[in-house]
Amino acid sequence: MTTFRDAMHADQLAWRARHLPHVHGEGVWMGRRYEHILPRRSAAENLWPGLRDGGVRPLEPWLAAEGVQPHQGRDNLLSSWTLCANLYFPFGEGPEARALLAGFFRALTGLAVARVRAVALEYALPAPHDPGTLLGEHDGKRGANQTSPDVAFELTLEDGREALVLTEVKFVEHSFYDCSGCKALTADQRRSTCLDLAHVLADPATRCAHAATRGRRYWDHLTGPMRQANAAGRSRRCPAAKGGYQLFRQQALAEALAHTTDLAAVVSSVAYDARNTGLLGSVSEIADLRTGWGPMFAGRAGFVVWSHQAWFRWVAQAEAAPAWAADWLGWVGERYGYAGEGGA
Repeated sequence: MTTFRDAMHADQLAWRARHLPHVHGEGVWMGRRYEHILPRRSAAENLWPGLRDGGVRPLEPWLAAEGVQPHQGRDNLLSSWTLCANLYFPFGEGPEARALLAGFFRALTGLAVARVRAVALEYALPAPHDPGTLLGEHDGKRGANQTSPDVAFELTLEDGREALVLTEVKFVEHSFYDCSGCKALTADQRRSTCLDLAHVLADPATRCAHAATRGRRYWDHLTGPMRQANAAGRSRRCPAAKGGYQLFRQQALAEALAHTTDLAAVVSSVAYDARNTGLLGSVSEIADLRTGWGPMFAGRAGFVVWSHQAWFRWVAQAEAAPAWAADWLGWVGERYGYAGEGGA
């Protein structure tokens, strides 16, 4: 637990008391009941009304049509999956909403973005550009057991070419978690492999547990970019080992797509709550994710970080916005405390 998580826990319970007095009971996680988890029958109450049946962009029919498995913890008031849906998914609906995203990504990435074609949750492309083929993550599906970025933004550039922004969305999480392959090793094995990046980079196919025993192909796409960036001179440890596992996988996917598709640009990104400052330093030996992660990779894929507050302000200050934007701003601002909230 962190101080920020505790504060948000209290805020979300207060929000529930104000807005959901009609919702009785507690949700269940791992066999235990929690007040900050809604009962399954009230799942829709965790969503902005525009994502419910009859709303601006109903979420459930889209998930079913796309074959996406929503996160098992989506009923949790602290769920980053639900926050992602509430903050970004609505803006895939309608030209005015997508124009707001286009302007935001022009400013954020420096790409000459003309328009946003689509906004998709748990993103994955079909074979041969799927995570199974590219990353060796077989037997998964969108939303389960594979690298599916929380949300992706498909862009069209001014010259007509296409680009893609893959995004890991966080709320109260303390890190991007530790590599499961590393955790399965003994302490001595970790010291001679995962905690010695130079050693792993010399022969990742045999010295990385994920590559050697599980057939994962992350290094197929990242070895070259990391060697070129002198990543071992920046960090003694593999960045996936302690705190960076999800980001490492997403970076691998972005680099793979940059090489195997005709996309003009692929960007891996993180969207986080600006008050969750501990997250920025959660990857071992990278003091600040915003300035330390990207330089570890000298590949084709880019990397950017933004805060949810920055996106909220962008919508709030827009000269043109969809008719429902005022309702969204009021609900999201009050729900997550972003109204009047600062942050980079």
